[in-house]
Formats: sequence, structure tokens, C-alpha cells
Amino acid sequence: MLITLATYLAAGCSSYQYYAIQSSSANFGKFRTFAWIPPADTVKNSRYNDIADEKIKNEVTAQLEKRGLVLKSHRPDLLVRYSIAVNDKARLYNNPVYIYSGQFYRGAVRSYNGHYFYYAYRAPYPIYVGQEIQQVPYKEGTLIIDLIDQHSSRVIWRGYGRGEVDNPEKAINDIPEVVDGILKKLPIRPLAK
Repeated sequence: MLITLATYLAAGCSSYQYYAIQSSSANFGKFRTFAWIPPADTVKNSRYNDIADEKIKNEVTAQLEKRGLVLKSHRPDLLVRYSIAVNDKARLYNNPVYIYSGQFYRGAVRSYNGHYFYYAYRAPYPIYVGQEIQQVPYKEGTLIIDLIDQHSSRVIWRGYGRGEVDNPEKAINDIPEVVDGILKKLPIRPLAK
């Protein structure tokens, strides 16, 4: 299932949205090291996508190292994991419907003296008659990155990027952009060079 999820991670046209939440008690200044734990939704089977996994881990590792954190597998301060979700969505479009019949329209008008007279005119323009509602299905992919305090075993920061999925190859290639957008929300700023 992860291969399917990973291939539908991102959308075309850079239409990503990024969000982050953090624990109010988190002190990001005390963290110096991090290590990876398995993705939250990983099932070890033949459908596991090594390419997406490698790209996500490499990009997150590079971004965290730019912020002064060091990858260390023995007794790290932070544990890092990711998860991927893909949901079926539908977008509704209301399209106006017009007709142009070219017919004569007739009506009656009452004059000031109480007499009725009739008139006719040709419809010179299209006439609005209603709406046609169209439902267009699409897939929305979300990449979630969690930072977990090793000592308390609690998630102290969660960032995620969301976008419409359109092309599996592009989704894999957009992983660095999505990770960068997510980690820009992290309260640890990159170190000056």
C-alpha cells in the first residue's frame, strides 16, 4: 500500500499547502541529535516503495542538518518519522446553462386607460435556464512529518504538506519540494553559512 501512497504524494503545478502544529511545552533549543524510526504506515511487503522512502529520508535529513541537528542513531534527542495518506476527493463545478431559441416571446401589457395590448419580440441574446453541476474526482496526497521527543515519547511537532495528485512520476520527483515546504514551518531556523 505504501508504494501507491508514495506515488500519489504530491500534485502538479506547485499547488501544495503546508501546515504545522507543535506542543506548547516543546523547547527546540535543547535538541541536538535525531534518528529515524520506521514510517507510521509502513507494512513490510513487496509494495514498499524504496525510492520514495529514500527521497523523503534524504531530504528531511539534509533539511534537519541545515538547522544544526546531527543524525545519530545512538540515544538521539529527537525521533523522526513520516507517513503518507491519499484520499479520494471530488470537486464540484457549477456551469451555467443558456439557451438561444430564436423564437418570438409574447406578452401582454395593460395601458393607463385599462386596455390590454399584446407585443412580441425576438430573443436577441442567450437566456439563462439553470445550472449543470459536474462532479470531478481527484486524489489528494498528504505527507506528514513528526518530530518526537525521545525522552517523553511524545510528538512535539507535526508538519504536513497537501496537494492534488495527478502524476505518480511527478509526485516522486516533487518530494524534495514538499519536504522543504513542510520544514520551513519548523521553528528551528537554518544555520547561517
